[in-house]
Amino acid sequence: MKSIQKLILSTLSICLMSCLGDKKTINVSEMDDTNFVNKAFKGNLINYSKDMSACENMSVSDIASIYKVSEDMVVFDDISKSNRRAPNTAPSCMFYIKTGDNDFEWLRGSMNIQREIGKDEMAYDIAKAAGNGVEWEEAWALNKSISKSSEWINDTGLATLWNESKKELKIKFKGYVLYVYPIKNRLNKAEVAKNRDYKKAAIAMAKAAGYIN
Repeated sequence: MKSIQKLILSTLSICLMSCLGDKKTINVSEMDDTNFVNKAFKGNLINYSKDMSACENMSVSDIASIYKVSEDMVVFDDISKSNRRAPNTAPSCMFYIKTGDNDFEWLRGSMNIQREIGKDEMAYDIAKAAGNGVEWEEAWALNKSISKSSEWINDTGLATLWNESKKELKIKFKGYVLYVYPIKNRLNKAEVAKNRDYKKAAIAMAKAAGYIN
């Protein structure tokens, strides 16, 4: 990667991580290392289409099983299939678990898909810096290198990165990135006391949705 490109990517990523309190000293060797890319990737289980749902293969029972709650506690909102979806917006789904008398206490999570942006499209440089362009490897390596709480998950998609601080799982496939935010509420004391493994929950959500085996 050219030095000026590294500088742009570094500045953007550091600003993002600083806001989240997850920044560490840049590891230059990690920035240039793309060995995290899954060379055994055999292709998408779900291909991108502009009218797709982010969670069409999921059900209320899947969420109930992952979180070990009754199905009547789960609210499943597939925005991609509703009349509230604005034209040309990313496929997305929202999930809620009704753990209290008011929605302030509910657990919340989501899943969305970001299409891969081509070099000839508008704002490609921004997409590339965010890891959503066709040249995505360096941005992913950089994001990992400056994050204290990020880790690679091997043998999943083209690449998979879990960020513990943001509670974010992102999986790269051909043509798009899947973002999974497990269902949680840091202000819900009863939920926090369970010390739940949100990485495990996010992976289970991606499996239930049919993106990974």
